[in-house]
Amino acid sequence: MKLVGAILKLIFSYWVLLAVGLLALALLVWWGGPTISISNFRPFESETVRWIQIAIIVLSPAARAGWRFVKAKRANAALTDGLLRGPASAQTRPDVGAEEAAQLRQRFEEALGLLKKLRFGAERPSLWARIRALGSQQQLYNLPWYAFIGAPGAGKTTALINSGLRFPLADRLGREAVRGVGGTRNCDWWFTDEAVFLDTAGRYTTQQSDRDVDAAAWKSFLQLLKKSRPRRPINGVLVTVSVGDLLQQSPAERETHAQALRSRVQELYQELGVRIPVYVLVTKGDLLAGFSEFFATLGKEERAQAWGFSLPYGKKGLDPAAMSAELQRLEKRLYDRLPERLEDERDPARRALLYGFPQQFALLR
Repeated sequence: MKLVGAILKLIFSYWVLLAVGLLALALLVWWGGPTISISNFRPFESETVRWIQIAIIVLSPAARAGWRFVKAKRANAALTDGLLRGPASAQTRPDVGAEEAAQLRQRFEEALGLLKKLRFGAERPSLWARIRALGSQQQLYNLPWYAFIGAPGAGKTTALINSGLRFPLADRLGREAVRGVGGTRNCDWWFTDEAVFLDTAGRYTTQQSDRDVDAAAWKSFLQLLKKSRPRRPINGVLVTVSVGDLLQQSPAERETHAQALRSRVQELYQELGVRIPVYVLVTKGDLLAGFSEFFATLGKEERAQAWGFSLPYGKKGLDPAAMSAELQRLEKRLYDRLPERLEDERDPARRALLYGFPQQFALLR
């Protein structure tokens, strides 16, 4: 069934339909052209005229695609150059020495130099995958960009490393983040085949070390994003919250943490002038007793799915009752699956952890 679906998807893809449409128009011009008559004048009677008309029909989409490609290349080059330069007053990182700063800049220049030439999605594991991906390769500028925000130690980096995404620069620069320079000096860049992730410094979120300095750096970072990608600075923001923080913080500390996250998201809206989706990612779930044991039997496809819920967009803000109801549904799903997991597990210690996991999850509410 998957093969049939893939074949149908290829058949009805944009490029295949375009080729079929162009072929149909060419045949119409060649065979139907001689029959067109205007006051005994047949403009397409000559084979030369018909060949010219067919060439115009075929080359017009190609010329348009070529222009869009050149335009995207220029935008990509301008973007990478702008990120490299950044504000003139922000060329060195305050937390590193001159030698390390030079190394960071050299690495960032190397990364951006590779990105100028790279078409994301061009490398596929198989011939069939490459055929399905025809026309889907994108420039850095066109990829969706997502900002990661969260407190220090919230697990942003670990979540990205274990996301299953492909890192096209891994062969040259390793499977790790590229530390920014200039206006992004306090930001780690993760370039994947499907999106760009900006792992912002945790202190941007809490702004507890030096509020004025951190707030100014955060605002400068947002302004650089807006300047670099004016149409759509970012496509979404991922807010990371650690299970450890949720369990260990007092109610007052959790409220302070939530207010800091809320403020950063509101500043994103205000500075960038766009409404973007917000994804809350609860990290370090394995700190809950029984988490690993409960989900140990999930297959690859099941693990790739998000375990959570979506809330409808509302201008009046989040409804706490809706959030509570969704969390209760997740808890119910755990209890519904619990008998099956207990039946499959033979180890007494693991069975005990499985039995208590839904109760552990309930503590997060």
